[in-house]
This record gives sequence, C-alpha cells and structure tokens, in this order.
Amino acid sequence: MLPTGLAQAVVVLVCAVWAANFVAPFFVPGYVSDPQLNLVFMSIVGGALALSRSRRRDGDQ
Repeated sequence: MLPTGLAQAVVVLVCAVWAANFVAPFFVPGYVSDPQLNLVFMSIVGGALALSRSRRRDGDQ
C-alpha cells in the first residue's frame, strides 16, 4: 500500500499534469487531448484520495 504522504504527492502531481493537459490547447496550436485521458486522471486522483481519506479515518496518519 502507498503511504499517505506518497498518495498525496501522487494526487498533487497528477492534478498538475491534468491541469497542464487542460490548458495546453490554449497555448499549443493544433493540440487535441484524448478525452479518455480525463478518465485516467480521474481514476488515479479518485483512488489516491479515497486511499488517503480511508487511512485518515482509520487513524493511520
């Protein structure tokens, strides 16, 4: 299992890449993001957040 700190770092990193992917079409002409990437980003962030919250609820910080 991922330690809580590592899970939070993964969330921050994936959110940063997700945000960059979202704004890239504004700065890079012709860039088209694959819509399925949003599903991948949501799955990673959701899973890591659920993992860190369940551990926090169980008292493992």
